[in-house]
Amino acid sequence: MVALNDAYAKLSTLSEDRARRVVELIDDLAALEAIETAQDMAAAREALANPGETISLNKLEERLAL
Repeated sequence: MVALNDAYAKLSTLSEDRARRVVELIDDLAALEAIETAQDMAAAREALANPGETISLNKLEERLAL
C-alpha cells in the first residue's frame, strides 16, 4: 500500500509531538467511522425489518415525473 508507506515517511519528518497528534487524529477519525458504520447498519436493519410500501417501477416513474 503506497499511500500508507508515504504517510509513514511523512510522519517521520514531523516532531515527535506533532506526529503523536496526527496519529491521535487518525485514531479519532477511525473511531468516528466505526460509529457511523454501526449507525448505518442499525438503520439498514430497521429498514429491512419494516419494509413499508412497495410500488412498481412504472408508478415510481409516474410519481417522479420521469
